[in-house]
Amino acid sequence: MVIEYTEELKRLAHEICVAGAKPYTDEQIKEIPNIINAKSRYFWGNDLNDWEVLRDVLTEEGFCAYWDGQLGVTNRDDQVEAAREYIGQGDMIPMHFAHNQIVQFLDDTHARLLTRMHDYHTYMDNGEVYSGYGMYVDDLVKCNDGVWRIETIRLDRGVVLGALRSQELEITAS
Repeated sequence: MVIEYTEELKRLAHEICVAGAKPYTDEQIKEIPNIINAKSRYFWGNDLNDWEVLRDVLTEEGFCAYWDGQLGVTNRDDQVEAAREYIGQGDMIPMHFAHNQIVQFLDDTHARLLTRMHDYHTYMDNGEVYSGYGMYVDDLVKCNDGVWRIETIRLDRGVVLGALRSQELEITAS
């Protein structure tokens, strides 16, 4: 299935690409690995079903997520529970891959991260695959402890192959 990216995500991606053409300051260059690390930890927390890591990478207050332009969860704990429900049931191997990341600094403690994503989840009982391609635009905050955390997640999927079983159950129940 092919899904059109939302106008909002395309607009944000464009802004980040334009901002990314400008030189970073020395201080920003030092922060870029920490910002990308936050997104990497997000993916690893999901893939390893490590809910402590996932919880730590998200802001405690103000967190929200948008999936294909629709508001999803509005707090960190609900995001962790959604991950448990969709990919943490122990019946599949989830894998997330991030590419072509660009950081836009909004100020010293706020940044936006554009990430090209591919997720590839394989069910252990029969080898069925759910695979998706898309892009994330995340807002990150440098918290009081000096750690960058994700405050807003926005994911638009461009291509989806197969389905998550938990999603199939939702469609059947509707």
